[in-house]
Amino acid sequence: MAKKARPRAKVTRLTVAARAGLSPSTVSRALADHPGIPESTRRRVKAVAKSLGYVPSDLGRSFYQKKSFRIGVVIPFKRDPASGRLRTILSEYFSKTLFGIIHAVDPARYTVNVIADGGLDAGALAAMALSHSVDGFVFLGLRAGDGRPRALHEKSIPFVLIHHYEAGHPFPFVDIDSESGYRALFTHLASKGVKDFAWIAGDPGYLDATDRDRIVERLAPEFGLTLARKLSGRYSRRGGREAGEALLKGGRLPHAIVCANDRSAYGVIEALRAAGRRVPEDVRVTAFDNNDLATLVTPALTTLDNPFFEIGRLAGLKMLALFRGEMPSGERVKPTLIVRDSA
Repeated sequence: MAKKARPRAKVTRLTVAARAGLSPSTVSRALADHPGIPESTRRRVKAVAKSLGYVPSDLGRSFYQKKSFRIGVVIPFKRDPASGRLRTILSEYFSKTLFGIIHAVDPARYTVNVIADGGLDAGALAAMALSHSVDGFVFLGLRAGDGRPRALHEKSIPFVLIHHYEAGHPFPFVDIDSESGYRALFTHLASKGVKDFAWIAGDPGYLDATDRDRIVERLAPEFGLTLARKLSGRYSRRGGREAGEALLKGGRLPHAIVCANDRSAYGVIEALRAAGRRVPEDVRVTAFDNNDLATLVTPALTTLDNPFFEIGRLAGLKMLALFRGEMPSGERVKPTLIVRDSA
């Protein structure tokens, strides 16, 4: 009867240390790229570890460096008590942004934890960082006036803001450059002979919505455009539909309807279609974000592309810079005008 092969002995840090002729602590620091270990020694230790098939322990790395090597991505959610419906940020926005963050931090061997924010205060978030559950935070969907970033800053807890910023504070953020986007859009509309437009604004609880209000109102005269009417679309399909219905009751439609996002533009088009109005023959409709919805609606939306993946990637890189002790600045990414059938 054939003898069973003995299981191969597990390769450990001690095995690598013995083969390399170094202490186990030196091996740990070399594999963790500690700056106190010469580069030549780090290369030698990694070569020995690779030849032995040794896989460094992330747990050991975390213990040695007093870090979790995890980043908390904080997303808001709220359950409607009447309908039970969960309200949070759009899944497409979240997924693309999240993958951008992961793409940026994975080469540095960081992972991402999704933190559902159903009302977490600054103390609860700080406890996660101070207990090394995560090393820092990326915030999505913060509303204007949220005091948690300032509270975390006071505790020296690193974070990056996405589609949000704090005026007067040097907090790192990544946002969309709405002004350059609306310049491109207004240039396009003026070239089509548009003279006046209605503005379907976003949710005033968000800074990007109030910023876009100011930008649209300020830029319009520069392109010979008259802001005929402003209504709230609340960044929602229902809000857009209600705004569209209000416009239809107000007499002559303007030449164009400029919506703060794709969802509200979809609602506007629904209202127009129900009233027998044609897009773009009777009125042009434009949007912002370039979600999948923009190509599913008929007619396909002329919209400003909000590069969620790239914004997430930049936020991840800023997070890594903070971990290195750097102070990255805020950054705005230019959107691209995507011209389709609606305008």
